[in-house]
Amino acid sequence: MKVAEEIRKLGFRRWYERQLVVSHGYLVVAFLALILLLAGIEGMDYLRRSVGFYLLVAVGAAAAGTLMFIAWRRFNVLLARAELFAEHAECPRCKAWGKFRVIAAEPSAADDPPEAGRPHWIKVRCNVCGKEWKLG
Repeated sequence: MKVAEEIRKLGFRRWYERQLVVSHGYLVVAFLALILLLAGIEGMDYLRRSVGFYLLVAVGAAAAGTLMFIAWRRFNVLLARAELFAEHAECPRCKAWGKFRVIAAEPSAADDPPEAGRPHWIKVRCNVCGKEWKLG
């Protein structure tokens, strides 16, 4: 689902909270994958007797390293986008934070990954005073 549609559906505050929870979930996955990677590297020293098991642990450690990199990247991207929009979520006129309706957003495809960073901006209107501005 696109970011603008999610904000329309949930409201900005819930969307922001959800982005923080999801991004920190990726951080936990990255940390657990790092532990698996380091355990695999440590275990490889003791498994030199069995070539098959050694290769299995090496492949597992490589997979954990790949998972760690992907999860770390997703954590950073989701957190950065949420923080970018949160920094501009205060109405310039009445200073209400997160109380707005989405009017328009930068065009983006439905299959754009979060790493693409789209949308870079969202045009919103304050629910309190009616002022329009752009997030992002």
